[in-house]
Amino acid sequence: MTPVDTKKLASNGQLPRTAPEWLAERSFRRGDIPAVRQFARSLGARAGMRPGRLNDFVLAASEATASTTARGPCTARVRLWVTGHRAYCEVRSDGALARRHEGSVPARPGEEEALRHWVLRRLTDYVSVASGSDGIWVLLSMAVA
Repeated sequence: MTPVDTKKLASNGQLPRTAPEWLAERSFRRGDIPAVRQFARSLGARAGMRPGRLNDFVLAASEATASTTARGPCTARVRLWVTGHRAYCEVRSDGALARRHEGSVPARPGEEEALRHWVLRRLTDYVSVASGSDGIWVLLSMAVA
């Protein structure tokens, strides 16, 4: 997937063809969330985020990763990149749990998941959360400065 320009995504839903300045990616499981926080901190610091903004980016990445692994055991992937003056975090679960329950009615978000989404909306400039039979997807972005 190509990195996302949130202004274009918000207006027409299409992904732009912009190349990232830095791109980092790794797979993780629920127990790896502390390592994901460090992963996000490293990229944000490299991008020049100020301490308060960097802490918000790390917390948002952590909440996004927790959201994708909260419904059960799975492997997820986090991608971090910087394009221009924006830092992005994309997290996708592998959908293992979703595939196991195909045909069933999806569970309604619980209070914990709703709180995570609220936190993501408060911390970031842009967030999108989607789920389906192929798993859960979270995309967020923040201005670097």
